[in-house]
Amino acid sequence: MSQIPVAILGATGSVGQRFISLLDNHPWFKVVALAASDRSVGQPYSKAARWVLDDPMPAYARDMIVVPASTDAVQAKIVFSALHTEIANELEPAFAKAGAAVCSNASSYRRGEDVPLLLPEINAEHIQLVKHSARITVGADALSRTPTAQAQDSRSHSKHWMRPSA
Repeated sequence: MSQIPVAILGATGSVGQRFISLLDNHPWFKVVALAASDRSVGQPYSKAARWVLDDPMPAYARDMIVVPASTDAVQAKIVFSALHTEIANELEPAFAKAGAAVCSNASSYRRGEDVPLLLPEINAEHIQLVKHSARITVGADALSRTPTAQAQDSRSHSKHWMRPSA
C-alpha cells in the first residue's frame, strides 16, 4: 500500500514539531511538505526550527526545505495544521477548498457542530463525519479538529492518536 502524502502547516512551532515526531515512520502517511512563516521559507528544516521536543528531530525532516503555507506550494491530500488561530482562520479553509483534508489544532472550528473532533481512543467512528462536514461547502472538502495542544503534549495520548491500532 502506498503512503498518503501529507503536509504540516506551522511546522517550526512546538505543535508542528509534535506532528513531525508523530509522523516519523508512520505506515500510512508520508510527509511531503513542511510549511512555515516567511522567515523560515527556503531553509532546511534543521536550520529553520529550534527543536524543543525531548525526542530527537526525525531524520526525514532535517533536510526538507521549508515551503510557504500556501495552496500553491503545498501539494498533499491531508494537511495537519499547527497554525495559530488567526492564521488558521484564513489558510485552513483555502486548503480545504483546494481539496485537502485539513486536520486542525487551532481553536477556530473547535465548537463547530459540523466539524468533528477526533479522539480515536474514544470516538473513532467520528472519522465518518469528515465525509459529511458542511463547514467548508465546496465539493468533498474536509475540515476536522484534533485534540488540543495540551492533549497532544501528553506522550501516552499523542503517540497513540496518530498511530493505527495493532
